[in-house]
Amino acid sequence: MEFEKEIRLPAGAEEVWRSLSEPEWLGDDAHIELRPDGEVRAGDRTGFVEDVEEPRRLVFWWSGPDEDATRVELDFEDDGDETIVRVIESAPMAMLDLFGVEYVQAAPGPRQPELLAA
Repeated sequence: MEFEKEIRLPAGAEEVWRSLSEPEWLGDDAHIELRPDGEVRAGDRTGFVEDVEEPRRLVFWWSGPDEDATRVELDFEDDGDETIVRVIESAPMAMLDLFGVEYVQAAPGPRQPELLAA
């Protein structure tokens, strides 16, 4: 239920990030608003942006007609004159269908940051 890929691009992370605002890499009519809750559109696939940490990380959800939504994580790491791009596309909703509610209830709860003493 998860696809993971790592590629190297011959450009710095800042340049790679700028290319996200013109996402032809997703298709001719693709569009991504690089902000939380921004729109994602590529062909008949639509979705929204979950998280943005310019120029290091972009997370969005998308789906096509009659498809389960998938979550896409793009992480960018400078490596000299290149950028390492890590892509993870997962189907969290399909995991719920596979494992059921018991899986979710057994998952650890959210952690609260520890308070620092003054």
